[in-house]
Amino acid sequence: MFLDSNQEKLLRGEGGGAKQFAMEVVTKVGDAVGADALVPIKSAHVLAHYSSLHDAGVDVLERFAESGGKFAVPTSVDPASIDLKNWKSFGIPEEYARKQFRLCDAYAKLGGMGCWTCVQYQVCNFPKQGETVAWAESSAVVFANSVLGCRSNKITAGMDVSCAVLGVTPHFGMLLDENRTAGVVFKLGLKSLSDFDYRSIGFFIGRKAGSRVPVLSGLPASVTSDQVKHLGAGAAAAGPVTMIHLLGITPGSASVTDATGGESVEGIDIARSDLAEVEEDLNQTSETPDLVAFGVPHLSVNELGELANQLEGRRLKEGVKMYVYTSSQAYDLAGRTGITTAIERTGARVTHSTDAEISPLKALGFNVVMTNSAKLAEIVSSEGEIKIRYASQKAIIEEVTS
Repeated sequence: MFLDSNQEKLLRGEGGGAKQFAMEVVTKVGDAVGADALVPIKSAHVLAHYSSLHDAGVDVLERFAESGGKFAVPTSVDPASIDLKNWKSFGIPEEYARKQFRLCDAYAKLGGMGCWTCVQYQVCNFPKQGETVAWAESSAVVFANSVLGCRSNKITAGMDVSCAVLGVTPHFGMLLDENRTAGVVFKLGLKSLSDFDYRSIGFFIGRKAGSRVPVLSGLPASVTSDQVKHLGAGAAAAGPVTMIHLLGITPGSASVTDATGGESVEGIDIARSDLAEVEEDLNQTSETPDLVAFGVPHLSVNELGELANQLEGRRLKEGVKMYVYTSSQAYDLAGRTGITTAIERTGARVTHSTDAEISPLKALGFNVVMTNSAKLAEIVSSEGEIKIRYASQKAIIEEVTS
């Protein structure tokens, strides 16, 4: 991989320990993936949650911070493993919280934005069409490539901070035109799609596309950014999807020909039976849940308002907890407009700066989690400690409230 003279100096340590460490990481990864050079990025999004990074991740982030590292570009961060304001009331062990706060402190020293969310593109990190970014959150990468018209690979832990410190990323994968061309077309002919359907559609696409970049045709004109957000999250959870050509939405993809470059590719029709199969596969039990989790990815203020409307006049049944996850920015706005109060009047709790998939759910005593998130259902069920139930928000509310 080619390095310019300044990059060679950084690799030799002439820019300080943090940049040297970062250069060692990006050059080794770049060589491994066949990158030809390092290219500038406009923003980064990194991981700093203890449940995935563990003690080794704490050591790495602190090494960057203590050796003088500073982020070279605007940098946001994925949710923490705890509610950073109210962790005690959720029963988080002191030692677990202490290690998470070590990650928080290191991230702050590096100059990161106080924006702990997986939907940074909705609240704090707004790249423009055509810009190259280095984002670690899988669902956000799909949104960046598919909706914003940016270019990003799914950046792994350690590599993410290195890119942010240097302001560059290896030139490979989804940064290259040839790798963004679609290799399979999904045709959506269903009418009257629900919010829940978009999650299952995404999961079906991720499962069937494999390593191919998919096209999705047939989306209704009324589709919302929140629905696309959940569709992309489901796809990224089910397979290695980092981009979906959403016809009429993805910049430059007005037609199948645009997305495929005119090449003949496989076509797959999405039927109602396919979505029913996804729902059946993600369900592991019919047991009563002890936790209902909404907000993976984080809910927007609009989604919080809709949830409040659906919960109006209802109360949670005994033995069931409901946690509603959102960004701190949406949490503040929902609090000022009365939405949070309306939701919590039912016995539910609205929590921010964290989410269920990276929380110590088993340690907190939960055994059966019910959710409308295909992403959460896939990730939690794959770990094997907790049983998952997957259903629509409406069906969940009808079951666990009265």
